[in-house]
Amino acid sequence: MITKPSSVRKSIVIHAVTIFYTLTIGVLSLVRLTVVPKFNTGYDDKIAHFLMYAIFCLTWFMSLYTLKKKSSLLIASLLAIGFGTVIEILQSIVSIYRTTELLDIVANCLGVLTMALLIYVKKEVIVKKL
Repeated sequence: MITKPSSVRKSIVIHAVTIFYTLTIGVLSLVRLTVVPKFNTGYDDKIAHFLMYAIFCLTWFMSLYTLKKKSSLLIASLLAIGFGTVIEILQSIVSIYRTTELLDIVANCLGVLTMALLIYVKKEVIVKKL
């Protein structure tokens, strides 16, 4: 099977964005953040966790899908939940500025599961763009 150069470039960009996003979440989750935007909802932190891990699930799904991995949605979802949980636990172990919060893990999982449901329902639309 011959692939078009543009599809190869698109795949490389998707993989690069996925790796960059993963590393960014990992680093930002473990360092001290002094300036954080506030929306004063009372749930800013949980909303941020929800959105970050929803996007995490989407980027990994797209990356795995371009690699033609079977069960790419399941793998991306499990990877996102596992990564989020490990990062949350590491916050108490390697960072003196952060602590593990169960509600952060819940927000991560809800973001992942919401995105997984959206991908499942709209998969044809999403993969058509890849």
